Amino acid sequence: MLKFIKLQEKHLEQVLNWRIKPEITRFMLTNVENDIEKQNKWFKKISKDPTCQYWIIQYNNNEIGLICLVDIDHVNKKCNIGYYIGEENYRIFAAVFLPYVYNHVFFKMNFNKINGEVIESNKAILKIHAMHGYRQVGKYDKHFLKDGQFQDVIVVELMKERWNSYKKKYKNCWIEFET
Repeated sequence: MLKFIKLQEKHLEQVLNWRIKPEITRFMLTNVENDIEKQNKWFKKISKDPTCQYWIIQYNNNEIGLICLVDIDHVNKKCNIGYYIGEENYRIFAAVFLPYVYNHVFFKMNFNKINGEVIESNKAILKIHAMHGYRQVGKYDKHFLKDGQFQDVIVVELMKERWNSYKKKYKNCWIEFET
């Protein structure tokens, strides 16, 4: 059973442990130190920010990852998405939970667009995005410094009208997101 549980303070240590794993952090557009105090400060900041929402992804009562909507813009009906599966045994589910998120954003929140930015070397996520109807809209050359190397970043977007063409395939992907 899949659940999206609102990120709470009790999750912070687990999220930090996932986030600092080399196989996770190498594809992230932010750098995080292994510092629970900084994690707590980050949590307090995002908890008060109406332009972001974070959830723990839970599958069969196991916490497996995190998903967030950031830069939420209710006026222009768009947001950015970010996510990762922190538990190695569940990484094969990376594409499975996303249709639930897209249905939530497009039909519950009534948004028009989801944006994303992906480090170019993250071919698996780019493939998942293409499978779900995202289109690449640009590329930032040498946009982000990661481990001493500048990384190119691919900019993607998923439009509601495009997702509608996938609706039949994913019509049963509905779940309540904890608020």
